[in-house]
Amino acid sequence: MYHAKKGTLRVVFDCGASFKGMSLNSQLIQGPDLTNSLLGVLLRFRQEVVAVMADIQAMYHQVKVTKQDVDFLRFLWWPAGELTQHLTEYRMIVHLFGAISSPSCASFVLRKTAEDNRAKFPVHVTDTIKHNFYVDDCLKSLPSEAEAIALVRDLTTVCQLGGFRLVKWISNSRSVLESIDVEKRAKEVKQLNLDRDNLPVERTLGL
Repeated sequence: MYHAKKGTLRVVFDCGASFKGMSLNSQLIQGPDLTNSLLGVLLRFRQEVVAVMADIQAMYHQVKVTKQDVDFLRFLWWPAGELTQHLTEYRMIVHLFGAISSPSCASFVLRKTAEDNRAKFPVHVTDTIKHNFYVDDCLKSLPSEAEAIALVRDLTTVCQLGGFRLVKWISNSRSVLESIDVEKRAKEVKQLNLDRDNLPVERTLGL
């Protein structure tokens, strides 16, 4: 699918497509709804003065499917896009963007990562994972720049322990942005001169 605003292409599996009255999504168990309330995430984001946002890179694809289940995720593909060639059969070994079960599975693993590493980090770091993520988007605000810088560092580390890479960081603080590697910043601030340029106004979860 082509994202008109971002100008990017994303592979989306239509797991709701049916054949003889049956689709993959109709056979999958959706799992518990582990997504935080959108209203709650946005209200908590407004509590303090220093704001930070980030995104988990390809979240679903960081969570593997158990070996006994990969046969359910088989699909056919033409090698190199050549329609004259014989079809090749593949199996996905990670969760699909489009499967009804993927949000629950990915959110569970993210929360499990926080729980497994609770003893290694301050409690507010793991609590951020539990309460300040809306699926793969992190929205957090803190009272000071120093606290925000420390959270960005610790949050990046704990997520990495679960195989999740936080990218597209953006903040309303120049000091916080300077503490983040350029390649991990959102594209809107990658090329900015943080000593001179104005910081952009950015949408949060489409608002």
